[in-house]
Amino acid sequence: MGINIESCGSKAPEDITFEIISIPSDIIITEDLVTKIPKLSYSTSERHLTYHMRTTTDANPGPHIIKMRLTYPNIELETTKYYEVEISIIGEDAEPRISSVKTNPEYIYEGDTVDLRLGIENFGEAIAKSVSVSLEHEFKGIKNSTIGTIGMNGTQTALFKFKANRSGEFEIPVIIEYEDDFGKQKDEYAITITVLDKKGSLNLASVKVDPVLPYMGDTVELTMRIENSGERTINSIRVYVDHPFKGLKESFIGTLDPNEDGPVVITFIADQAGEYEIPVTITYSDDFGEDQIETKINLIVLESNSGAGTAAIVLLVLGVIGGLIYNNYRTKKSKDEIIKQLMEGSGNSANNKK
Repeated sequence: MGINIESCGSKAPEDITFEIISIPSDIIITEDLVTKIPKLSYSTSERHLTYHMRTTTDANPGPHIIKMRLTYPNIELETTKYYEVEISIIGEDAEPRISSVKTNPEYIYEGDTVDLRLGIENFGEAIAKSVSVSLEHEFKGIKNSTIGTIGMNGTQTALFKFKANRSGEFEIPVIIEYEDDFGKQKDEYAITITVLDKKGSLNLASVKVDPVLPYMGDTVELTMRIENSGERTINSIRVYVDHPFKGLKESFIGTLDPNEDGPVVITFIADQAGEYEIPVTITYSDDFGEDQIETKINLIVLESNSGAGTAAIVLLVLGVIGGLIYNNYRTKKSKDEIIKQLMEGSGNSANNKK
């Protein structure tokens, strides 16, 4: 900083004192702050003063005021004049920007709860302080995240959670607020989130075994209905039944549209008696590749048409009789009428035998 002291009067001044009386705390001057000038040689002479200064490492950018005072005698009176000089300290910009976008799940379907992670990286030449990130999305969930300080070339993660309650492609504004050498700053960016329609959902709607209680050596027909209860078309549906018997184990359905079902028929010979928990694997493909569903069905194979089989038949007959009685009750027939029907049926059987 150069200071020129010039005499503008008709007489050369004497006993001049120039001093710097106030310096901002983040500026350091290396020379003495008080300079005495005994006399200027003539009335229009001048004196040049030079001050070397530097800033502290934590200096604040912006305007800084240095105050000075000039004192000299003037016709038996001392004259004091005050001056101010503005020094501007130039700072650096921080520049926090979005460096990565990650969601869990990776593919978002309508109804999913989503964890969103935004990587925020500082590409500037100054520290970004008091960094906060806000999302202006229309879903229910967390919209603000405070991540603190990001150093130069540093990275922090802003975490959000929301419920994707409808499908579509959404452009979501992202607002990053922070402080750098020039004060409070605010930058706006945008990310795009795609929410897909509800997932296609395959399930085993029904299972039928013919005969219901097969004996060892019987040919068994296993019929299953595979249902698409979702809202997306499912392709290349294949069902594999891992049973231990001789016969078919696999069936191909093909394509099922939403709310459509298709049959799978597996035929085999029940050559072993026992209780079996049979694994069933359903493989399929959709817009995002191949997937599979695993489930199990239970099957009982009786040894022979003997005690166990007879007991099962008796239970089945009792169940039919119970069903008839219940049906008659539902139609408001009395108990006596039911007994009468049974007795008449018994009498007719006897007459027929005669």
